[in-house]
Amino acid sequence: MRVTGFKEKPRRSKETLASMGIYIFNTDVLKEILGNGNLNDFGRDVLPAILGSLKVYAYAFEGYWADVGTLQAYWEANMALLAETPALDLYDSQWVIHTRSEEQPPVRLGAEAWVGGNLLSNGCIIDGTVERSVLSPGVRVAAGAIVRDSVIMNDTVIGSNARIERAIIDKEALISEGAEIGYGVDNVPNRQYPERLNTGLTAIGKQARIPGGIKIGHNVIINPGVQENHFQTDFIASGETI
Repeated sequence: MRVTGFKEKPRRSKETLASMGIYIFNTDVLKEILGNGNLNDFGRDVLPAILGSLKVYAYAFEGYWADVGTLQAYWEANMALLAETPALDLYDSQWVIHTRSEEQPPVRLGAEAWVGGNLLSNGCIIDGTVERSVLSPGVRVAAGAIVRDSVIMNDTVIGSNARIERAIIDKEALISEGAEIGYGVDNVPNRQYPERLNTGLTAIGKQARIPGGIKIGHNVIINPGVQENHFQTDFIASGETI
């Protein structure tokens, strides 16, 4: 059996093995391993269980690598792209990122737009303020809206005078006029998933519709497809899930 784990530096303990990796297994051997017990995580469970009994090889990868298995790690990886000299250089001709490109027009900035320290993808139309954020193709930010320290995915619409602070918003969401995401200063962990969402981020799912004028706190989860009529009040406290 051959197992290859790509990592930044040698790892010597069970705890560090759980951090990250890319693994290659012989299929039949892997089936046998997984059938012998409650092994759920490759780094935490599988690799420590087979060390010393099966042939395991590692390759120390010296380039850029990031484990984005949590919302916080995903947000941090995106924010790291905004550094003056990011660890992952999207413009490195020697390391081309092979992915499908959205065929959309160039970014358009309105007469009153203000942008600073962002990554703005093609098709974005900005009439409001965007700071220290990563916007995917087709995002629209209306006049008077403010987006800060956030990751906004494809074709999401931010309505006029809305305010977004420290949020991850999935594709095709609608943040209606005057809504505030990341409202207040409290940092109550999410009640359903306190171990996963406790750093102040708010996560909004794909195609969610956020009603106008609502205030949503921190560590809130808005599930995919949620509609305006699912909100019973105009204030969602930190740590709640809709």
